[in-house]
Amino acid sequence: MIKRLVSLLIVSAVLATVSVSFAGTVMEKDVIRVGTEATYPPFEFRNENNEITGFDMDLVRLLGEKMDKEIEIVDMAFDGLVPALMTGKIDMVAAGMTNTEKRKEKVSFSDVYFHIENAFVTKTDDESMKNIEDLKGKIATVQIGTAQDTFITELGTPSEIKRFQKNDDALREVMLGRADFCVINLTVANAFLRNNDTFQGELKIAVRNFINEPDEGIALAVPKGDAEFLDAVNTALTEIKESGELQELKVKYQID
Repeated sequence: MIKRLVSLLIVSAVLATVSVSFAGTVMEKDVIRVGTEATYPPFEFRNENNEITGFDMDLVRLLGEKMDKEIEIVDMAFDGLVPALMTGKIDMVAAGMTNTEKRKEKVSFSDVYFHIENAFVTKTDDESMKNIEDLKGKIATVQIGTAQDTFITELGTPSEIKRFQKNDDALREVMLGRADFCVINLTVANAFLRNNDTFQGELKIAVRNFINEPDEGIALAVPKGDAEFLDAVNTALTEIKESGELQELKVKYQID
């Protein structure tokens, strides 16, 4: 009886392994669920009608057209996007996400479609920050789970790092004088400082720098091991780049 039970367990384990190994590709679906975090303008944000829009959102809808797929947008916390992709709750991440080596251990990434420069935002009248060395001993804010979070954590020079789910909350902490600077994607910083009445005239970009390796940048995350889907995404992405449609989106959303 015990031998039979052991045999059944072994067979079950083998079948489970086979089912995982031969899991279907996202390309078999008619609807692609795309996860994002819609407080990251101009990449993704909600407009006056509470609709999710932005550079990334237009891009994935174009991808859907090229691949003959319907796109469904799912808004969630940024630090929940990779886990949701890994568990199949979503099929892709389009959220201004950097293709870091740590993330590549868990998911696959498309070709890079935007290279990142970061901004260090202070109050308008703060003249104490001129370069990276000036971050030492100051209080920083950052959106949790981002490339900027990794950078400022590994840098180790601020006296304290305050982490927030949303970039506007991180910026507001600086504006209210409860932190010295916010580290944020340069394009996103410009979007907030140019278009958000709360921050206009109150905050400025004091320092900017590139923190990523040459092959790192913003890309679309897809399930690890789904080569067919990844190839289809990259093919469509190349078509969008070569047609000039990607550049048109950059102009539309003032992508710096």
